[in-house]
Amino acid sequence: MPDLSTRYLGLALTSPIVASSSPLTERLESLRVLEDAGVGAVVMPSLFEEQLTLESTDLDTYLSHGADSHSEALSYFPDMWAYNLGPEGYLTRLAEAKRLLKVPVIASLNGVSVGGWIAYAKRMEEAGADALELNVYYVPTDPAQDGGAVERQQADLVQAVVESLKIPVAVKLTPFLSAPANVAAQLAKAGARGWCCSTASTSPTSTSRSSRWCRPWT
Repeated sequence: MPDLSTRYLGLALTSPIVASSSPLTERLESLRVLEDAGVGAVVMPSLFEEQLTLESTDLDTYLSHGADSHSEALSYFPDMWAYNLGPEGYLTRLAEAKRLLKVPVIASLNGVSVGGWIAYAKRMEEAGADALELNVYYVPTDPAQDGGAVERQQADLVQAVVESLKIPVAVKLTPFLSAPANVAAQLAKAGARGWCCSTASTSPTSTSRSSRWCRPWT
């Protein structure tokens, strides 16, 4: 067998093939199949901060609904100690993947706020993630905001996450950047160890729905 070992984000891989975030990396059974097939690392599906915020809001709505309809309404409220809220399920699956696999397991986070990114990133590191992939996808809505300001905002966010962790961080870039090389340089300066680009076409004439490529700096 040829030696296909390489390094990505400073991690030692047995092969240069990395299973990206997808439904295939969501189930533990699929992760084992991917490892047996020769992947060098796996990227878990993304944890979305806005999804967690929505779940929290919905929970509050259900808890408060009907609270005054009966004097004993509190008796049918769910037991909060047993309620699986937020990223607990994701972190549990991440920890299980780490115990199951020998290849590096990379967590994936799609955040909105700096505070949210850092909080969830730290919990992923504590759960055993070997690295973290950040999904940076910001839709500017202020017409007075220039592209340079958007790029600096993303770099500042990445730097805040990198400084809060010990594991390496990669960044998944949007395909709609006007100067991707410049953005990549800013991210490298911010401390990111690599970057990925995921493109998806909505054109009806497109024959390929998506493609993914990665570039490690170290």
